[in-house]
Amino acid sequence: SSGINAEYGGAGRPVWTEFRKTLQRILGKDDASLRDNAGLRASALIPATDVTMHLPARIGDYTDFYSSRNHATNVGTMFRGKDNALQPNWLHLPVGYHGRSSSVVLSGTPIKRPLEVRKFLKDGD
Repeated sequence: SSGINAEYGGAGRPVWTEFRKTLQRILGKDDASLRDNAGLRASALIPATDVTMHLPARIGDYTDFYSSRNHATNVGTMFRGKDNALQPNWLHLPVGYHGRSSSVVLSGTPIKRPLEVRKFLKDGD
């Protein structure tokens, strides 16, 4: 992926936060830099009727993992009810599912994945 969306997407939260604050300031009623400059407004602001919106990213398919026992139990309760909420295998291996958008990263981003799964037994198990 390339272009401004890929660059912005890969810039990280500090850049996103600063960018959003800057836009809010410039577009706010108390900032004269755009408000009082008709030429700048004419070149910087385009009427919505004159633009074509494009999808900034195509997310094809992604997987996420239950991050805690509480998370797995809450989701399990929604799908299987309180009495069968936490599946026994959750205690012994990472359980993946179709996930949430926060797990989406730019192509090429290094991902830390589990190397192995081990069942730790207590005495008597």
